Amino acid sequence: MSRQQSSTPPLVSFRQAAVRSGERLLFPGTHWDIHLGEHWAIVGPNGSGKSLLAAALAGRVPVAQGTLTHHLAEGAIDAHELGARYSRRSQVVLVSHAEERALATQYAGFHQARWNASEAERGPSVDGLLTRHSVEAINPFEVLPEAEDTTAFEQRRREVIDLFGLSPLLDRRVKQLSHGETRKLLLARAMLRGPRLLVLDDPFGGLDVGFCQELHLILDRLARGGTTLVMTAAREEEIPASITHLLRVDNSRITAQERSTIRVDVGNPQRRMAGALVSAASAGAGEAIVEMRAVTVRYGETIILDHVDWTVRKGEHWALLGPNGAGKSTLLSLLLADNPQAYANDIRLFGRQRGSGESIWEIKARVGWVAPELLAHYQPSWRCLDIVLSGFHASMGLFRDCTIEEIERGRQALSTLGLGGVADQPLLELSEGAQRLVLLVRALVANPELLVLDEPCQGLDAVHTRQVTSAVDRVAREGRACIIYVTHHEEEIPSCITRVLRLKAGRVFVWEGEPG
Repeated sequence: MSRQQSSTPPLVSFRQAAVRSGERLLFPGTHWDIHLGEHWAIVGPNGSGKSLLAAALAGRVPVAQGTLTHHLAEGAIDAHELGARYSRRSQVVLVSHAEERALATQYAGFHQARWNASEAERGPSVDGLLTRHSVEAINPFEVLPEAEDTTAFEQRRREVIDLFGLSPLLDRRVKQLSHGETRKLLLARAMLRGPRLLVLDDPFGGLDVGFCQELHLILDRLARGGTTLVMTAAREEEIPASITHLLRVDNSRITAQERSTIRVDVGNPQRRMAGALVSAASAGAGEAIVEMRAVTVRYGETIILDHVDWTVRKGEHWALLGPNGAGKSTLLSLLLADNPQAYANDIRLFGRQRGSGESIWEIKARVGWVAPELLAHYQPSWRCLDIVLSGFHASMGLFRDCTIEEIERGRQALSTLGLGGVADQPLLELSEGAQRLVLLVRALVANPELLVLDEPCQGLDAVHTRQVTSAVDRVAREGRACIIYVTHHEEEIPSCITRVLRLKAGRVFVWEGEPG
């Protein structure tokens, strides 16, 4: 259905616009109006250009041809003026994975910093990032407006903290947050800036099912309050009821503009997991790959893991489930040899007690790992093939020469997932979905004994999700590795997964029966 023209003047207008990405001009001849009372979802497959168009709308990437004009205040604002004129109380605010990566790298120069005691207390707290000075980027020497404004901000701040459930996190440093907790913080900061136009790139990515339901309600409330919403979505079932229009894109072109007829039941946002799982307490007979006994991790007075017992045996494949902040990321850090608190706990990996003289690189060489946060620590210029080859050395970059055989194995591994054509492209020039697939190839290339997949399908459309889960099932059939699969979408769990460990507030909740 084509979109009917509105009689009201637009808030935002693209006129014969094209967006620049590197040396390429994408979305040529774009004509798109956003009117007051309209709320849009940009939908399309991975690699279709959704995130790029959202960034252009927010003034983050250049419009190289035609015009993009914002009519959000007195007088029209050309896109290139957005950064200069709205740096504080932004009329336009973007929340995206790129913003999340920027926040992570600003306060954690290396991945293990979040687990390192000497690093963990550096950088701002969640409370500090929610102050008026931080949210509005106020100069410390600037004279603030009248007190009524400050009082109004503090009231909004309390409401937003309550909406996003951030009270338990206020004393935590930003680098100590999980992926989902960081996303909540960015969304909260965006709300506090009171934008006229809020652009959300994959807003539900990394959030647990319970909070996804809450976020639907929050976005509906914002829409009713006069904030214009534009979001990207790889899964149409995630689109909230407040969205009135769909912009369909494919191959960096707009293919349709139409009214939304999607209606999501937020009380049942996903299908139940198919297949029979056994409880975490079930005893296996294979050799133990992971053994944890009464594992406890704390930072100051905050307990992250509380007496966790877990054994993973050869031939077993597990789902690790739980809401944001349950302790999943911390538990994985113990398996990946990144968390020094492993030495203070009873943990055996591959039959060897942690702290018995083993090198962390000996452990990493036997573990493959995929996680969205990995992308924050790669340089924009690094090629996809180099990223894959770094999997032979368990490093974040390629710092050693590889053999001809390893290079050929890396190219073949990329081709297996249909990525042979991107081997020499920079990783960060690919879509989020393609980046995730490259990371999966990196994790598999060295034939690990333990494969840890932390939200591997986050941000992927249905086609790419099936591609990933099929690859995981193939690994399981070949008997190449034990698999630990982390997700907030239980319907995407590969069929090879037969065991579940559920965490809540750092404690194990053994699943028995149909998952809720």
